[in-house]
Amino acid sequence: MWLFGSIVQIALLYNLVLPTVEANGELADEFEHYRECLEKVEKDVGEERKIKVVHAVRGADVILPCFTCVSPEDGVEIDSTYKPSAGSVGRSLNYIVDFFKEKFLRSSFSMPDENRWKFDWEFAMMGRMFVPLSSMHFDASESISDRIHRFTSKDEAEFKLGDRYELVLKNVDGNSTGHYRCMNRHGRNVISNMYFLEVSNEKNIVPLNGTIGVEKLPSVALKSGKLEKLNLKYSVKATDWSKCSYCSSDRGEQTRPIKCYVEPSTKTTSQKLELRYLLLYDKIPCTSTLVPLPVRKELKKMGNDKIFLETRPCFEECTGAEELNRIVNSSQDLGDIRTLDYLPGGEFVFGNVLPRLLPPVVRRVQLVLSNDPQVLSCQKLIDLNTGVHWYSLKNGPIQHSTIHEMYQERAYFDEDTNLVFRQFTMEDDDEYFCYSSNNILLGTFHMRVVESDQHHQVIEVVRIFVKFSAFVFIFALVASHLYR
Repeated sequence: MWLFGSIVQIALLYNLVLPTVEANGELADEFEHYRECLEKVEKDVGEERKIKVVHAVRGADVILPCFTCVSPEDGVEIDSTYKPSAGSVGRSLNYIVDFFKEKFLRSSFSMPDENRWKFDWEFAMMGRMFVPLSSMHFDASESISDRIHRFTSKDEAEFKLGDRYELVLKNVDGNSTGHYRCMNRHGRNVISNMYFLEVSNEKNIVPLNGTIGVEKLPSVALKSGKLEKLNLKYSVKATDWSKCSYCSSDRGEQTRPIKCYVEPSTKTTSQKLELRYLLLYDKIPCTSTLVPLPVRKELKKMGNDKIFLETRPCFEECTGAEELNRIVNSSQDLGDIRTLDYLPGGEFVFGNVLPRLLPPVVRRVQLVLSNDPQVLSCQKLIDLNTGVHWYSLKNGPIQHSTIHEMYQERAYFDEDTNLVFRQFTMEDDDEYFCYSSNNILLGTFHMRVVESDQHHQVIEVVRIFVKFSAFVFIFALVASHLYR
């Protein structure tokens, strides 16, 4: 038994010893993004303990990340838990290897926690309890028919999950307003992130021109102050600059929203009982429905309902990761080096696993009525902070500096670079494309516009009125008959 254990331990050590290779460019980029994410979180101390407030326009797609920062190592574990790429035989062999590692290398290795990354989303409408929204992991008590029904109903759902458990809500409306939380209930009760999403018909976006190299907040028509009776204060804040929209010799654009936020000015014990709930939320906009209605009206009179979107030019070079060919070797009993495998450049990045796939291209063909509002959302990998830009087949590049003149104030960009049309006209019948900063296609939108038939709409309104009147008349007859 001792001999068998020694052989297994030596074999495992041989497999773990790999030659040192040059740094992989794609892996280095992932670590760099991870470092930037940690630095951003460090600036907002205490942010992770509060509910994040998200404001979206009706009809947009909203992405809610489950994890704030994911390291490349944790990303590999999440991918293997959420959508493992190996077959059943490969997973069984990996489990056996992990078992022997734990037995013979107990001091330096332990079995991976198979339930660590089993997260799902829950949703609570205003005034209601949380209910399961997604169910991505099998339960032993779940029947085969339930599993088949769950997989066949995925395409019909109004949401989907990304490869890092991010929740993608499609075409949000008033019914999407509520609380969302990403939670692990498999052997534990861990909440990774929690959000409050509210949806409005439009945002009051005011464009603002910025200057290269100037970080100081510009003078805007937003006010800061305190509401002494309510122990609340409102202040003007700006987020960090976005990444450059282009990476080439062409001029790109960077944006940052500047808006008003409300927060309690005292601690929990000193805050009024009816307003203590505000302490649970982080960065509450002055226009949020979380703010009491009288306070919201007062702030609106001051002009604090505006969102100033500052834009400045930027220039960024496109730097692609160099694809390196690698040879995996292993030492034999007599000291000979044996080649185990040849890995082509760019195919494997971390731990000799396949790299992450690019996000699927969103392709939509929509038939809309003229004068109807419309929102085109550009989806991307949420944990990779890259810029995006839009292109029109008729008009060419769509930028913050040209969109208002190009569409005569009918369209604007919001803080998330969604292309928002206040109303579609026959001139907007076009094909729109969304690209990342390094020109990777993320979405295509083929918009076809037809004239709205006002006569038909009037007939429909009259028909609804006649039906309602008939219902009221019949209800009155039945009620009078029962009364007699």
